[in-house]
Amino acid sequence: MGYKLKTLFMKKMIAKKQKNNPFDYEAGENYALSNNDDWSINNSYYFSAHGAKESLYCRLGIRNCHSEVWFYYSDGSELYVLKDMLFKGDVPLNVHRTALGWKVEYKGQLTKKDGLNVSAEFEGEYSSSEPPVDFFSHMPPIRTAKAMAGEKWSKEFFAEVQSNNQVHYEQTGRLVGLLKIEDKIHKIDLPCVRDHSYGKRDWNYMNNHLWLMAVNETSQFNFSMVSYPAMTLLEVGNFKRANKPMAFMIDASYDRSAVITGSAPNNLNLTIILNDKSKINVVINKTDEDAYLFQNGDYCLIEGIAQFTIGNEKYRGILEVGFNKDKNRIFNGKDLRKIKI
Repeated sequence: MGYKLKTLFMKKMIAKKQKNNPFDYEAGENYALSNNDDWSINNSYYFSAHGAKESLYCRLGIRNCHSEVWFYYSDGSELYVLKDMLFKGDVPLNVHRTALGWKVEYKGQLTKKDGLNVSAEFEGEYSSSEPPVDFFSHMPPIRTAKAMAGEKWSKEFFAEVQSNNQVHYEQTGRLVGLLKIEDKIHKIDLPCVRDHSYGKRDWNYMNNHLWLMAVNETSQFNFSMVSYPAMTLLEVGNFKRANKPMAFMIDASYDRSAVITGSAPNNLNLTIILNDKSKINVVINKTDEDAYLFQNGDYCLIEGIAQFTIGNEKYRGILEVGFNKDKNRIFNGKDLRKIKI
């Protein structure tokens, strides 16, 4: 079966699965690990809030063996980041659901640019009137269909794809609260993207990835690329503009060689075609970054802060890349010019 026929076949199969298995938001919001889950099962909460010059992001990844914690804040001049990521027992970051959304609380130390440790406390609440976007149920079937059609099919291939499924959804809202660092109080009132993912996450299974997320007071942009042993290149995205319905990416053009170097690019340009037939140009300039090592160095994730220009509008957000320690695995070692997208 040729690439085009495989794409059409998978597009129909995925559309049918999406229709028969709609995204269950309440099940996602109430998900929790069981005592029998092994180390690979993850329940991860991530909040990323940005203004014109200000950024705050935090992550709580819960596993039965430990928790993974991030906390980062910059007001445009000062920078504070949590340097220790792994915690057992008590953790400095806690999140829980409320009537309005999610409460986010942090109490611990942060490190300044000069290496000085300072005490910090944050209490904030995330709320949203926007529906969530699930990375499987809501994305156009053509994106996953093309990614699967480019691979050699076998029983083992489909079994591997199924075994590594996880639920992953995002929601645009607002994060409001107070951040106290030493004796200074920062009032946080920023547009924010909340990311929740759960299920099996073995960082060593990933080859490499790219995630771009940008917000301003009226709009939000998202683009994700990931490479797995069973699926060399999967790309999805969406764009929510003020007073317009959510639009989803059906095609993307950018220099993919810029994200195979083992580092985060300083600049990146994309051209995105959306399912409402519009085309957008995205210009990204990284301003800062921090690196996180998972599973004893199996996978390095670089979380970059970036300024975005989309059309004529300014945004701020995340340029995130990740790489397996075995660099020969990037895009499964394939020639980028020969990967069908």
